[in-house]
Amino acid sequence: MLIDNILISKQSLDSDDHYDVIMSNIDSLNGLFEHYVEYDEVSAEALYSYFVDYYLAQVNNGGFSQFVYNTGWDAFMVKHVREGLKAMNATEHSALFEQSADLIDQFSDEQLEQFLEGEYFGENEQRDILNAFDDQFYALNDSEDLIEINSRWLKQHPKLQVVDEDQILTIVEQVAAKIPNLEQRKQQAAENSPRYFKIIQALCLQAGQELDRITIGDPSHEYNGQEIVAWHFLTDAGHFYMLDLGDQALMFNENDQQIIALDVSHIADES
Repeated sequence: MLIDNILISKQSLDSDDHYDVIMSNIDSLNGLFEHYVEYDEVSAEALYSYFVDYYLAQVNNGGFSQFVYNTGWDAFMVKHVREGLKAMNATEHSALFEQSADLIDQFSDEQLEQFLEGEYFGENEQRDILNAFDDQFYALNDSEDLIEINSRWLKQHPKLQVVDEDQILTIVEQVAAKIPNLEQRKQQAAENSPRYFKIIQALCLQAGQELDRITIGDPSHEYNGQEIVAWHFLTDAGHFYMLDLGDQALMFNENDQQIIALDVSHIADES
């Protein structure tokens, strides 16, 4: 364990916006991960908030099936969403998550693998089965607001470490300096980065911008009459998204204006 606290900014704690403290925790964790700190080296409680918010964003964007598809039903993420909802006393959301998770038990291992590796859009029986409780989720979130619950839980947590936002990067760097095999991790990270990450880095370099973070992959984006994954990201110049067309990648701003078209035929499909 390199850091067992939940690192947030004083500014987010003082804010009237419930989401600010959640976002501060996300930013701190993403900063740690970008500095090669691994999941099992940070606070489990910080990860509860982090993954519960990711779960909420995924279901709100495309239903429970999108959460399953985009995470690959990863055991670590599922465990932290499950435990996070319980820790926050989001009782009804916890029960609904279990109901949704039980739907996966209807699938054989082969059917689940087919869903995770297949085309998400079009006719997709597994996707439609997994979205069976989506309407209940959306209705429930009106009465048991996960953002408010997550925020209140964070603000009252005994592991909270509150610092000025200008100090967070310094603390992140101090934590990263404790990694015994830091150089090895840097090399592995460069080799294992997914294609979309390498493309976004290349686009940022071409645009003369500094990548802050990748926020979400939206599989329901429409381009030229077809649905395609849009990878949203933040830079020092604002919010953008990327479309990978195979040999070419396009970068758009938040107003859907194309900024860059870049040849990415040299970037491998697999990490």
